[in-house]
Amino acid sequence: MQINAVYGYKSTGTIARDIGEFLCKAGAESYAAYQTCTRPPRNGYQIGSPLDWKSHALLSRLSGKQAWFSRGATKRFLRWVDEIRPDVVHLHNLHSNYINLPMLLDYLAKKDIATVITLHDCWYFTGKCFHYANVGCDRFQTGCGNCPQWKYMPRSFFFDRSAQLFEEKKKLLQAIPRLKIVGCSEWICRESQKGFFKGFDVSCIRNGVDIDVFKPQDTADLRARYALGEAKVILGMANKWLLPANKSALERVLKMLGKDLRLMLIGCQEKQIRELQQKSGFVLPLGYIKGREELAKHYALADVFVNLTHADTLPTVNMESICCGTPVVTYDSCGSPELILKDCGAVVPEGDEDALLAAVSEWIGKPVPVDLARETFDKNQNYQTYLEVYKNLT
Repeated sequence: MQINAVYGYKSTGTIARDIGEFLCKAGAESYAAYQTCTRPPRNGYQIGSPLDWKSHALLSRLSGKQAWFSRGATKRFLRWVDEIRPDVVHLHNLHSNYINLPMLLDYLAKKDIATVITLHDCWYFTGKCFHYANVGCDRFQTGCGNCPQWKYMPRSFFFDRSAQLFEEKKKLLQAIPRLKIVGCSEWICRESQKGFFKGFDVSCIRNGVDIDVFKPQDTADLRARYALGEAKVILGMANKWLLPANKSALERVLKMLGKDLRLMLIGCQEKQIRELQQKSGFVLPLGYIKGREELAKHYALADVFVNLTHADTLPTVNMESICCGTPVVTYDSCGSPELILKDCGAVVPEGDEDALLAAVSEWIGKPVPVDLARETFDKNQNYQTYLEVYKNLT
């Protein structure tokens, strides 16, 4: 049984669905519990209701304690778990105002259920935050407290509870007899063992991508749709490029653009689209692309994918781009560099704009060894490793 905030969409929801589908093909029974999903799976359970989620979010903001509410919804969910009697419970993201963490972890400990936790971010081993690299915080190594992000996601109006929650998470997690920690990058595996997971059995299983979807392909129709002609295309994700920390880098790239070089940003909001169009006539600001097939075509269209991330455990977008035949240029931040295989792109010092622009110029339009990428990032190969983890725990 997997538990995740979302199922079937976004990065972790896609991962949970793909693991479930792989398990079914391998002959196992797969169940999923979630807050929201695109299409309910056959063996699925939705935890809570919109009213409960909103109440949980409000109480979290008032108290500074996220994942400490939804008692009724969690109690009903655990009754369903009693009926299923899973051999293994696999925890993904629980920080979305839908489940009571102490109740869940206490249940897993008392029932002695084999438990796997995938660290998609840092929340499990910090007192509050998902990521701390962007603010240079290392308080999780000694117990949190005096949190520099206590007013930010997950937001708290009045209280910094990070020290208290750190100790409570530590106690709850250490009480589970059969617990396996999996990091989706080598970086987060190393980070997790700097805190209270030191000495725990922590392994790295990288996320994978669907190589039947993310692959090189003909994009003549897209080039015609956007009237690109022979122009080269720099591709990026708006949620990274439009961060305040990347304002200067964006402005410098805008100055490089012209009829032979375009910047395409995916995931822009309406206001952002208008603002970017005012800045340059050579920017293609696009909204959200929901279909994976359509997204893959945009990767294949691009001549270089630039990831301006400052805090990502393991950006799936890097893998998707390389599997589509497009090189990646990224900052040397968290787990992002791990995905730049030989001859697949460049890693530059975080915030070094000169190095960034030089790498973009060097790699734009260069071919990448797609066969190596497909072999390395194939989701089925990676999820086979999870099956072995489950077997070893039981």
